[in-house]
Amino acid sequence: MKPRPGVRATVALVGWVGVACGPQATAPPTPPGRTITAAEALAWPARPYDARIPYGPAPQQFGELRLPAADGPAPVAVVIHGGCWLSIADNDYMDGVAEAFTAAGWATWNLEFRTLDQPGGGWPGTLLDVGAGIDVLRDVADEHPLDLDRVIAVGHSSGGHLALWAAARSGIPPGGELHAPDPLPFRGAIGLSAIADIEAYRAMDVPACGDTPVRLLGGLEPAEARHRLAQVSPALLRASAPPQILVTGSGDGIVPPRHGDEYERLLQADGLDVVHHVIPGAGHFEVVDIDGATWGVTWQLMRDFLERVAGG
Repeated sequence: MKPRPGVRATVALVGWVGVACGPQATAPPTPPGRTITAAEALAWPARPYDARIPYGPAPQQFGELRLPAADGPAPVAVVIHGGCWLSIADNDYMDGVAEAFTAAGWATWNLEFRTLDQPGGGWPGTLLDVGAGIDVLRDVADEHPLDLDRVIAVGHSSGGHLALWAAARSGIPPGGELHAPDPLPFRGAIGLSAIADIEAYRAMDVPACGDTPVRLLGGLEPAEARHRLAQVSPALLRASAPPQILVTGSGDGIVPPRHGDEYERLLQADGLDVVHHVIPGAGHFEVVDIDGATWGVTWQLMRDFLERVAGG
């Protein structure tokens, strides 16, 4: 992890680079040319946090807490980074998104976890880490003013998968390897360039993430691992999902817009509360670039959603 400037308290795949469908957001004109690459996004500077708090003994098992200036318990946004579930990325590049939420009055919990290529990660460790890293917020709230009745998840790319999964994991039945008896409840979930359906994404065979969906299932193809897939894929956990929005750039080559469109149709067919927004001209990383031209659109979509599901 890169060092953080201004910390006030500390408690003990190759290729991930860079026709709109569904509802269209109105974005400022995007000049022609290339979109942000993974190398550029991962070079974004780390930003200060208030506390880094471990939830396990591994060096990757921690969250970074940011607290808004206002007094009193604050609603919480759990922020989850992408990177094809691999260590090519860490939570630093989501610092800007976390800061934007904190500036709007939300406490943020920017989560780190063991990835597929790290000891203890993969099946089931990566997902168990994310679940444990979220549920530890009950302990964090003993020391910090958090309103755990208003929690949302926001994730990017494979972190979008983890955000949608975390918000719906109450539907994993007892006996499942990923079952938790009392998972922290969510008011809603936001998937930015999100992988929302593991089987469908694998079938798309997008080169950027390679075989990582298979590795997430312990080296098995989705058709060979139905029991695991049912615990991992937000599409199959949809019955227990809270309200959701997905935001994708029309020029996203890593998670193409049609992926979100198909997920939206699947959930809406069951009468579930999900909307997929496509931002014209944006790529994979533009939706998390707080200094970019399309961030205002992304943020407004999220603010409208937060107001609806969590009152602000």
